[in-house]
Formats: sequence, C-alpha cells, structure tokens
Amino acid sequence: MAKRSTSSPNGANSLQPRTKSYEWGGPVGSLFMVAFLPALVVALNCLCAGEECSVMRAWRLPLLMQEVVQAALPQVPTAIGLELAWLAAHAIFSILPIGKLVHGGELRNGQRLAYRMNAMHAFVLSHALIFLLHYTSTINLAVLADLYHPLMIGAIVISFAMSVVLYVASYRSRDVLTALGGNSGNTLYDFWVGRELNPRTGPLDWKLMCELRPGLIGWSILNWAFVVKSMEIGTVTPSIVLIALFESFYVLDGLVLEAGNLTMMDIVTDGFGFMLCFGDLAWVPFTYTLQTKYLVHHPARLTPVHLGLCSLLALAGYSIFRGANTEKDRFRTNPQDPRVRHLKVMKTSKGKSLIVSGYWGMCRHPNYVGDWLMAVGWASFSGTAAVLPYFHPIYFGILLMHRQLRDEQQMTEKYGEEDWKAFCKAVPYRLFPYIY
Repeated sequence: MAKRSTSSPNGANSLQPRTKSYEWGGPVGSLFMVAFLPALVVALNCLCAGEECSVMRAWRLPLLMQEVVQAALPQVPTAIGLELAWLAAHAIFSILPIGKLVHGGELRNGQRLAYRMNAMHAFVLSHALIFLLHYTSTINLAVLADLYHPLMIGAIVISFAMSVVLYVASYRSRDVLTALGGNSGNTLYDFWVGRELNPRTGPLDWKLMCELRPGLIGWSILNWAFVVKSMEIGTVTPSIVLIALFESFYVLDGLVLEAGNLTMMDIVTDGFGFMLCFGDLAWVPFTYTLQTKYLVHHPARLTPVHLGLCSLLALAGYSIFRGANTEKDRFRTNPQDPRVRHLKVMKTSKGKSLIVSGYWGMCRHPNYVGDWLMAVGWASFSGTAAVLPYFHPIYFGILLMHRQLRDEQQMTEKYGEEDWKAFCKAVPYRLFPYIY
C-alpha cells in the first residue's frame, strides 16, 4: 500500500493537501464499490425473502431482484419519508444540551471540535418510545418488518443523495478541511472515500451522527420488529430473541462509550463520503439484520446446550473486545492507573509508548478479534441449515483484515518504519495468535 503524499503543513494549502496515491483500487475500484455494494445489499435480501432463503437461488437472482424491487416501489416514498424523519430526529437530538460536551483530537487547522455525547440517550428514548407506541396499539412494530424491502431501497437512495450533497458541499470554500486520503481530484474516487473530513452544519457533525445513531439504532429496532413479526405468525424461538438482545446490547455498549469513537479511524482519518454514508445508513441495518429476518420464517429450534454455547461465544467475544479497548483507553488516559501500570511498553523514537503485553501483547488488534467472535456467536443462533445468516461474520472478517492492513500502514507512517518493525517483532501476530 503506497504512502500518501501531502503538501507542507504551513500555509492555506495544508487544509486541502492533494492525495497522490490511491487505496480501494483507485477510481475503477471506487466505481465498482459504489455500484456493487448497493446491488449486493439488494441481492442478499432477495436471496433471503419470505419463506425462501438459500444461496442456491442465485441463478434466479436477476429475476428475484426485479420482483422484489417492483413489489417494493409503491411503498418506497413512504419508506423514504419515515427514514428522513428518523434521520432528522437523530440529527436534532444529537445537538440538544443533553449529555456532556467532549472535544475531539486536534485537527490540522489547530481546532478541536466539540461533540455532544448523548447517543446512549437517543438509543433508550428511541426504543422506549417505539415499544410504548407498539404496546399501546398506536403502531404495530411488525409493520417495519413488512416494510423492510422499501426501507432498504429508501436507505440506498438517501445514501446516494446525501453523498452527492456532501461531495458538492466540500467545494464550498478553500477553508474546508479535507481528508488526507480524499482529495485526489478524481471525482469517482473522492466521492467514494469522502472528500471533507468533518462536514458540519453548525454544531451538527454529520459523520459522527450517522456513524452511531440512525443506522446502528435502526439495526436494533429492525431486529425487534422481526421478533414481533415472528410472535404474530407463531414462529418465535429463543434464538431470535437472544440475537436481538445480544445485538441491542452491543449497540448500546458502543453508544454508552460514545467518546471512544472519537479516536477511531472512521472519525480521525476518513472523509465522509459514500463509503461511510452508505455503510452507516444502508449496509449495517440491512445486512446485519439478515439473521432475525431469516429466523422469522425458518425458526431454529436449538437445544439449551447449543444456545448456551452460542451465548458463551458471544460473551467471550465481548469480553475480549471490551477488555482490549478499555485497557488501551485507560493507558492512554493515565499510564499510572493501577489497573494498567503493570503493562509492558515499547518506547518509540518519537516519544510514544506502544503496549506490548496484556491484550495488546497477544496480537496487534485484539479488539478486532473480539468483535469478530461476537459476530460469529450471534450468527450461530441461526443454526446450520443456511449460509446466508452467516454473511455478517464472513464479510466482517474480510473487512477487519483489510482494516488491520490500513491501520498498520498508518502506524508505520505515524511511528516510523524502524519503530513499527520493532513493535511487530515484539508482537508478531496481527489478529490470531499462532495463526495470523
């Protein structure tokens, strides 16, 4: 992976340095991703629709996609209206004076942006309100399950529209701070990776808001819509309820620790373009829900032992994921904290410290390992009769391996090649000890 080249940090041009190398296969790869990923979301949900759910239907995929899209089109305007209202509600709530105000890291222009930490409140309020409306018969939550395909198409349309607006708006001023990797001058590539680093409307940060709220909380809500649907048609099992519970807990856990996301690659490094916009609003809620969607019509009647093993795998993954992230955050906040003071570190020539023991001594990305194990645990509640419910851990494993490579390229640039080589020698395994 080639290193990015930027202009001098001095002067106005430092806000918009030209990107001189590509990732993701460059413009051709970007065009492919922009066309392929929405088609893949539709295709997966066409292969698993109603009582039919099998990859063996792939030979009929063009016809299936045509049938699903045609059936959904009359309800797409309603779906888009609901999703725009959902998006607007989260945008407004994200800037209300609820929750503490936290500042992100220092940007190239010397600024530190302020963020209102109330995503947890948004999660609780959203679920409480929707469940209240359901149990008072004001709405039927199962209707969302019936609107799933129109909502999916609507989310794709909104993702494209928002990405176009974001790309055009990034040219509004020479003072716009662009992402180091998103200002190549090639429209296709910059549209995909995102040109502007932190698009904002007043105090509203569009990237962080979309990253944590409408898609992630929507994933949880849609899962419960499928649980209610399964109750209506008499196919409810412990499996579908446990998936909904585990995945809702995962979302809530991430939102409770919202401030930790301010150090993530998505927020610190990547621009806000189609890659993140589509991923947040369409990919997550309409591929991660394949398991509960499948179980509505294909109930997995697992034994208590099987359910227990699935739960243990998910809990083990969570323990590694949260333990690794907490260990790193505590060390960054206060290296003398008694809970992390025992950790061994490697000093770099730039005065930084890299942890080489504890979770971070077992492999270079233990949080990714835990995240993936959770995904496998959730999918395993679907049983073994179909492959499609396992799409999430399959895709997620590939994504994390690619992300790990991007991380390590950035770490090489941040710490220097010699120091990073020394760290890799101290911690030789990237993800799985003794394997990779």
